[in-house]
Amino acid sequence: DLVELCGQTWQGDGLPLRSHAASRRFYFVAPDTDCKLWVRAAASRDRIRFQFRFFLVYSLTPGSTAPRAPPASNATSPEPTYLCFPGSYLQFYEGPSGAPRPLGDPLCGLTIPAWVASSGPLLGLRLVTRGLQPCLDFVGEVTSFRVGSCGAYFQCQNGMCIPPSLVCDPWAMDNCGDGSDQASWPPASCRGQAWHRLCPAEPPGGSPALTSLPWASVGKLEAGTLERIRAGQWGMDLDQVEDQSNLEQDDARGT
Repeated sequence: DLVELCGQTWQGDGLPLRSHAASRRFYFVAPDTDCKLWVRAAASRDRIRFQFRFFLVYSLTPGSTAPRAPPASNATSPEPTYLCFPGSYLQFYEGPSGAPRPLGDPLCGLTIPAWVASSGPLLGLRLVTRGLQPCLDFVGEVTSFRVGSCGAYFQCQNGMCIPPSLVCDPWAMDNCGDGSDQASWPPASCRGQAWHRLCPAEPPGGSPALTSLPWASVGKLEAGTLERIRAGQWGMDLDQVEDQSNLEQDDARGT
């Protein structure tokens, strides 16, 4: 969870990252938060990719959607010149951490942003809440990857290379970005997760109902539950999701 990793540097192959521990149940509403996390790739030649699966970051501050002004030539901070100012936002940075460089615009709103990739082994995330009634919740995936010769790494269908530990991982994260590291066919040949049997690598049309659920929970669901999610007939928290899935499995067995 980002708010629990504030001020730290995490290093590894991959990480499912939520905004806070109660993600997908309650919004994070703590005002005046300024939380920074640095993520370091598994190897020095690797880069970091971050893919959002659910995203909601905003504040009920009048004027937070004011038109963008052109950046000042001597600006040292992106805050005054972007759409998210003066509300809450999430900003990505490239390293080093002592001299971070903003990677793209600050992010806010209700639309899932495009994936972000660093040009080196370090990627920074900064979460800022301010203004009136901040509300935020996001779920995403951190992936260490490389391009070019894969060597011992797994080669994705799109040509990206990821550490072999991320193939068929227990969180069913789509680290390749094309689903090939979680596919039931070779070279991944994943087995035993309902997600691979019932769903494509990316939900059709980027369905918010599906993308808003952590993949580990989605992997436990049976077909009837997934159909209701696709149809938008969903209003349960994750404990209820698992209870419903268990009931459906009992019904199928006639118990």
